[in-house]
Amino acid sequence: MDKEMKAWKLKDVIMMAILGVVFAAVYMAVFQGGLALSTALTPFGLASFGFEIIYGVWFMAATLAAYIIRKPGAAMITEMLASAIELLMGNSGGLTVVLTGFIQGLGAEAVFAAFRYRKWDTVSMILAGIASAILIFCYELYYLNYITLSPALLAGQLAVRFMSAAVFSGIICRLAGDALAKTGVVRNYAIGASADIGKIYDEEE
Repeated sequence: MDKEMKAWKLKDVIMMAILGVVFAAVYMAVFQGGLALSTALTPFGLASFGFEIIYGVWFMAATLAAYIIRKPGAAMITEMLASAIELLMGNSGGLTVVLTGFIQGLGAEAVFAAFRYRKWDTVSMILAGIASAILIFCYELYYLNYITLSPALLAGQLAVRFMSAAVFSGIICRLAGDALAKTGVVRNYAIGASADIGKIYDEEE
């Protein structure tokens, strides 16, 4: 990736801002959905899996932003922005909401960086979501005291979270990005400039 492609432009900031606002609203709505799922699963002794089923939604801002913009920092910045806006919208978690956004964004960013911001396919998107899931799970082991739970329950929760991340932040975000590219809405971004959507963004070193 050459210096010109790495350089940030106003359109990139605008896209991150738009995605930040959209996903902040989505995150607020999904939180309520998680509460409903937990309540519905309580009679079966599976309340702890309510949020795990939809946890992958909370990584979507990071993976979708990175998939569209394809520049270093897009994943982490957009995820943090969405978390900050979510806090302003009324999330009661305080500044820890922004911290979780940073952790989740960092996980996704690390995967795209490992591929040198050149590989954009289903596998890289899924791995980015799973990396976010791993990092935030490690944080929650102590912040939410998950470490006191049984190893079997923890393994089950992590497995469900991985599947959720793969579906929402991996597969769905890739499909959403490709759909936007086909409409021409993001034609001025790297995803629109790529000749082969969803695969390797072919550019000079």
